[in-house]
Amino acid sequence: MIAALTVRAAGGIPFAVGRWTESRALLPMLSGLLLAFAYFPFDLLVPNLVAFLPMLFWLDARLEAPWRDRFRGGFVFGLAVHLTILHWMYAMVSISVLAILLYLLLASLFAACVALSTTLASWLRRETGWSWAVLLPLAWLPVEWAATWGDTRMTAHHLGNTLGGFPFLVQFADLVGPYGVGAFLLIVNGLFYDLVAPKDRRRLMPAVALLVTLGAVVGYDGWSWSHPPEATAWMRVALVQPNIPLAEKMDPQEDDRQGQVLEELTVRAAKEKPALVVWPETARPKPLYHDVHRPETYAMPEVQALAKRNGVAILAGAEYARIDGKRRDVYNAAFLVDKAGNLSETWTAKIYLVPFVEKTPFEPVLGWLLKGRAWLGGGFRPGPKATTLDVAGTKVGVLVCYEELYWDLVRDLRNAGAGFTVIITNDAWFGRTVFQEYQANTVRMRAIENRQALVRVANTGISGFVDPMGRYTGETSLFVPAVEAEDVPITNVKTVYTRYGDFVAWIAIAGLVLASAWVRMRQGRTA
Repeated sequence: MIAALTVRAAGGIPFAVGRWTESRALLPMLSGLLLAFAYFPFDLLVPNLVAFLPMLFWLDARLEAPWRDRFRGGFVFGLAVHLTILHWMYAMVSISVLAILLYLLLASLFAACVALSTTLASWLRRETGWSWAVLLPLAWLPVEWAATWGDTRMTAHHLGNTLGGFPFLVQFADLVGPYGVGAFLLIVNGLFYDLVAPKDRRRLMPAVALLVTLGAVVGYDGWSWSHPPEATAWMRVALVQPNIPLAEKMDPQEDDRQGQVLEELTVRAAKEKPALVVWPETARPKPLYHDVHRPETYAMPEVQALAKRNGVAILAGAEYARIDGKRRDVYNAAFLVDKAGNLSETWTAKIYLVPFVEKTPFEPVLGWLLKGRAWLGGGFRPGPKATTLDVAGTKVGVLVCYEELYWDLVRDLRNAGAGFTVIITNDAWFGRTVFQEYQANTVRMRAIENRQALVRVANTGISGFVDPMGRYTGETSLFVPAVEAEDVPITNVKTVYTRYGDFVAWIAIAGLVLASAWVRMRQGRTA
């Protein structure tokens, strides 16, 4: 009986996991479900640190199996993760049944990426015998990095984001950025595995390595928590959350009512004496149609009059159609109106557009197929990069919609001189799913990475103010009208991550290349 419940993995690593390792899907699926919990805002830290263990047991038992077998197991692992964490897409079915197809396609695509990472890691494990604590970052992070490129770039599922709800623990992100946070979680998972399934019962080395890793991170976190960056100035900012339902937002007959709601909330916000009032993404119900040959068309009369009447600057999201003869470029834009009612000539807009919704991906290939199908291909143009708006002498960065998930944009704005950054968005698409809080928590990461305050302003929530330590204040509830005002700290410190960017990803890529080359060379010598 005892012998039947004990399996010995390749490399002589013993572990008592019964016959579960014989199943093609059980342990990979268990690992996937554990990792999925790490993405849920349940304030549970344990899944982040041990989720990979069942998968590592399963892989170690199959190191000599064909790579296709390990790839299939990795795919099951990835599918269990992403079918669970992408469940929020059910909220979009009421908009289009295509959401079901998109849900399955995205989950499958992400699962294939996970399968590639686990297959690479297990191949290196078989050939080198190195610890999973080394191999997981080398195989996982380069695949994550590759997903950030191209017309369908994605970062929401990146492992480092799962610590967004634990601002104290993630203070070290100002050194290593999101890939460094992901590397930390992968290393800890690998070291925990070495503790529970040690080769030849050697536990001292992984125990020491684990204590050193955790001690270094928590020690730095504690020091940073007690040494926040000093503010060079403060700006009082008010946010307006109008809570306009999607159906009304898209109905031209509701434009006047939307304008009335915005006006009422802005008047209420002005009583807080802010230097800036921020509206959400495309809050202005009517697009701005600007004929570049007629300067007088560059105007938002009602917004300008409102700003002047209340003596406050307004940052307004609106669709922007820039017309030059027969050419019309449309942007998901943000405009600044000063307290005297002047519309700034500098504007900014969303850079990373949603594929198939705002932009046709791979346009040279798919353009002919999707041309004229605005409901599928979109018709927006990306905005200017790293553009800041001047508010009373302070440079303010602006991100639109889900761009809070893209750390490179926040970093670029910081390097362009932004004293703080505003995120304007409309998250009504996600209903009351847990993705609402998950996405809002990623703002904490962006604040810590650059030691910069961020202001999140969402049409239906969650809105709020995040300080350079990643702490929320003035956080609003979902699906209620709201006005909040806070004094926002303006900082000019540049962190290691702000200066040097994603160097951890490059280290992992170089490590993977060198490890793979070393294995190939050794195989050549023994052939």
